[in-house]
Amino acid sequence: MKNKTQSIRSRLLIWLTLPLIIFTIAMFVYKYFETNKKVNAFFDNTLYATGKSIENSIGIEYGLLIVDLPYFAIDLLSSDGEGYVFYSVIDVNRDKLLVGYKGLAKRELLGKEEKVFYNTVYAGAQLRAVSFKTSLASAGKTYNAIITIAESTENRSFVINDILSSIFILMTAVVGFTIITSLIAVSKGLSPLNYLQNLIKKRDSRDLKPVSFDAPKEVEVMVNSINLLLQRSRDNIEYIEQFNSDVSHQLRTPIAELKMKLELAFEKEDKDYIALTALVNSMAHITEQLLLYAKTNPNTLNLNRFKKLNLSHLCKEYALKTAPRVYEKGFEFAYESLDEDIFISADFIMIESMLDNIINNSLYYAVDEENNPMGTITVSLERHNNTIWLNVKDEGQGLEKKDLENIFNRFYRVDSLKSGSGLGLSIVKQIAQLHNATVQASNDKGLVISIIFPL
Repeated sequence: MKNKTQSIRSRLLIWLTLPLIIFTIAMFVYKYFETNKKVNAFFDNTLYATGKSIENSIGIEYGLLIVDLPYFAIDLLSSDGEGYVFYSVIDVNRDKLLVGYKGLAKRELLGKEEKVFYNTVYAGAQLRAVSFKTSLASAGKTYNAIITIAESTENRSFVINDILSSIFILMTAVVGFTIITSLIAVSKGLSPLNYLQNLIKKRDSRDLKPVSFDAPKEVEVMVNSINLLLQRSRDNIEYIEQFNSDVSHQLRTPIAELKMKLELAFEKEDKDYIALTALVNSMAHITEQLLLYAKTNPNTLNLNRFKKLNLSHLCKEYALKTAPRVYEKGFEFAYESLDEDIFISADFIMIESMLDNIINNSLYYAVDEENNPMGTITVSLERHNNTIWLNVKDEGQGLEKKDLENIFNRFYRVDSLKSGSGLGLSIVKQIAQLHNATVQASNDKGLVISIIFPL
């Protein structure tokens, strides 16, 4: 299964936000290392400064190094009162710890360096330490000492995490704000396309008027293309309508000539007259049905033909006009009206054509085996809830279930031995659909064709 094409909205959001997210992640990684570097540098400098204050407390007395340690200097290492501080001063000349914690200094790390920073573990604590050398001279003699001061890494970790948390919250807020503004901007930017979509979606498939609204330049190109397509569709429909008209004229003329020649043949007592007449009448009927089917095609219909009509009056007038034709065929005819006006949007000619096709179907099939008319054909109007039913009922033999299910299909004929186009009831269905109505067939002591109009 092919994946659906990604929407423009999704593409815009991805291309607007993805670079920002990647940039934000890169900036956070950069700030992570930069913050670690600067915070550690600050704490290292503070650590070394505290060590230098210890250096100032070293003196010489009686030829020996002594330390008068100011404890307030140690307190400077942990302003919040948290963490551990360790220190030591070693007399290098005597290899003796003068003050502080034994085993703290890493003399091997110093080498030729004057000072060295390093991480170490002491008394189970993770420490950051600095060791540096200092020298004092007295009476021509040089006294060397190693000063080491260390602190636990808790404070600097707390500061680093606090700074990074603030940066993370700020960056998250910026990304979130950008995504929200991007969503709003994309929605606003695509609103002309959404408006165009709604305009087209609300239209009936037969409404081919040009699309018109105040569109931005980028959308205007699309609107112009749609209007061009609509214009071509209108031109095609006009061509089809003209073609139908031309075909109608061209077919009716030779058929009329054939009928005239048949009448001449009848006068001359031509034996083939009856067969030829039946053939011509069949051709004429099929031609009329094909033309009517083409004219009622929903894709080519002009909606301007639809007017507000009183269905009750229309059916009454049709019944009065049709009754003589039904009587002539040997059937009885009845009309059952509603005592109210029923208004629908419809085309008068198509409603009559629809009724003609149903009546013709009854005249053709509601006969016995000897082709004798059976009973009465009744046209009626009924109200059922929010619908109006236009019924045409005959008293023929009715239909089998499979025929009831297929009777409205194009070219379907109940009796294949009988002549006919198989288009009559499919035209009825097509006209009904054009009027937003449905059609159904049922058996009720004969066949009932019902057109159901919503109100």
